[in-house]
Amino acid sequence: MEGGHRRPTVMLVDDCSDQRDLYGLLLASEYTVITAARGADGLRLAAEQQPAVIVLDVLMPEMDGFETCRRLKAIAETASIPVILLTGSEVEAADALVAGAFAVLAKPCPDRTLVDTIAAAVAAAPR
Repeated sequence: MEGGHRRPTVMLVDDCSDQRDLYGLLLASEYTVITAARGADGLRLAAEQQPAVIVLDVLMPEMDGFETCRRLKAIAETASIPVILLTGSEVEAADALVAGAFAVLAKPCPDRTLVDTIAAAVAAAPR
């Protein structure tokens, strides 16, 4: 913590390590980035680390992004953390909102769109 300013933490949850690495590099200059490869790992890590924002891939094995988002929103410790869903398939935005997501973005997501959406989620978070 330099000068009393702490960088917001963004958690990336995606089963594709290349995607996690790519987004991690994109965000590293402005955020502390933590990652998880599965929804269950993301749930545990979110409760432990309390990131400012969670970016979730929708299509993951075992527990998809919608279910992970619903579970995050059902746990008191993580309910207020904004969740951004990323999908490579056609997804109804209403489904994402019902799951409790702050936003849903299509993959491949333009860098600026992801950065701007994360910044908006950080600004909107009740911290």
